[in-house]
Amino acid sequence: MMKCLYLLYVVFHVTAGCDLSNETKHIYIGLPGGSVLLLCSCSDLNTKPHTFTWMSYRTERLTDMLNDEHYRGRLQLFNNISPGNLSLLISDLREEDAVDYRCSTEKGYIDMGIYGKGCDLSGDRHQVVINGHPGGSVLLPCSCSDLHTNPQIFTWTTKRTGHWTDVLYDELYHDRLQLFNHISPGNLSLLISDLREEDQRVYRCSTGLREYRDIRINVKGGRRETSTRSGKTDRRPPSEQPPSKTTNSPPASSSTTQEQGTCGENVITEGRPDCKGKSTDQPEPDLVTFCIK
Repeated sequence: MMKCLYLLYVVFHVTAGCDLSNETKHIYIGLPGGSVLLLCSCSDLNTKPHTFTWMSYRTERLTDMLNDEHYRGRLQLFNNISPGNLSLLISDLREEDAVDYRCSTEKGYIDMGIYGKGCDLSGDRHQVVINGHPGGSVLLPCSCSDLHTNPQIFTWTTKRTGHWTDVLYDELYHDRLQLFNHISPGNLSLLISDLREEDQRVYRCSTGLREYRDIRINVKGGRRETSTRSGKTDRRPPSEQPPSKTTNSPPASSSTTQEQGTCGENVITEGRPDCKGKSTDQPEPDLVTFCIK
């Protein structure tokens, strides 16, 4: 008798199949280099679906993700632990991953999507260059177009280890970072203090897979050229130069001016006496360089 009941139980589960627990469309926000867990499961986690697939609209039509070369090495399933858990983890997110997805079983499907951005960032995508010096500080500018907007998600990343990693959780920057979004939610700027030579690289402020700004830090060591009061570098031979006077550089001020300096490029200087003396008839380049003490 018990054997018959067990067989009936097995037959019932086989014929019942997998009813998805929630067919409401989910929306996710991803960041470059990050991960997103796309949720999908049977109402009974012990139920093994007859068949299931994960599809994406990456090519403007539904394609099988599990056999798509684009996702190779970036997907992880969990149905080996719980047969009714069909959730899919996508790692090392890329801009092209901001599309719609579908989890399907023999009895239904769930649609979901990864959003490309959390807020519109001000400025354009031209890479900004900031010059700093060992031991100094640099401010990496990044903000939402509306400073009152509170993005659902944002991050600062860099390719220090060969792939995009989160700067805010990197031990290299421990106790050297400061954010300002607690004062103004849309101000995502990042202050890096106690600069080191290994900080020289590209940093990315992201509010989504398709909304980001890249900023490069150049860390320049050694002594800077001494400038005269007129702001022009004294290029006479040492024997012809008057005795120099040692002065302390003033601290960076809040005012910002655009001038031609010893950096050899159009720069935005902040309290930097050796980045002055711009000719007014010089054309402005597309790439703006910051020179910050």
